[in-house]
Amino acid sequence: MRIAFLVLFPILALFVGGLLYRFAYAYPRQSFGELLRPTCHACGSLLPKRYLIPLLGTILSSARCPVCKEKRGVGCLVSELTFACVTFLLFFFYDLSFLFLVYLVAAAVLLVLSLVDLDIKEVPHGLLLVLILLGVLLFILSFFPKVSLSKILWWEHLVGAVAVSLPLFVIMVVSGGGVGGGDVKLMFCLGLLLGYKLILLSFLFGVVLAAIFSVALIVLYGKNGKYALPLVPFLSVGAFIAMISGEKLISLFF
Repeated sequence: MRIAFLVLFPILALFVGGLLYRFAYAYPRQSFGELLRPTCHACGSLLPKRYLIPLLGTILSSARCPVCKEKRGVGCLVSELTFACVTFLLFFFYDLSFLFLVYLVAAAVLLVLSLVDLDIKEVPHGLLLVLILLGVLLFILSFFPKVSLSKILWWEHLVGAVAVSLPLFVIMVVSGGGVGGGDVKLMFCLGLLLGYKLILLSFLFGVVLAAIFSVALIVLYGKNGKYALPLVPFLSVGAFIAMISGEKLISLFF
């Protein structure tokens, strides 16, 4: 079974990564036909089915619409490769365990949330509900650690829910919008899922990554450049880093 997983699952992960990319476009627009038959976002024409082939779809299409020749970019390709790498890393650290499945679903949701935030600058509540349900599941199973395989205690889940989200909420109220409500809700959901230690670590990683990217934008476009930096992708990367190595980093320094 393990050999079959190593052979077949990377291919499946690539396909799911492309599906998640199309879902991120379809969900806020409620156009779910996009999942099985993608359309050109410029002219609306149906694209050939070869676009659904993982990796090769983007390469064979030259990342352009065959009708209007509008450049489609390589977002789908990046999504496929990202989810395949995420799947491999989670499997490397957790093997075929229950926690592997929970974190894999969470990673898929975070990828979609990041793509949606990059697209329309919003955080869909329906997707956050999935993270809450995963957090509640791990909270319940924290009373049975042999089942969940997680070292996070029940009270750590509860403290994690407010450890970052509450300070962010206060900052949002005081600053009048310096922090988005979607970011606050995401940190609440992830905190419930990961516990207070990992959510603090993931937030630290996310903020540092966002700061580095901001400096890069200033260097490239100058201080007067107008750009809005979505936080969800950076917070998601920070959460994933905490998932795969947070416990080891915490034990190493504390």
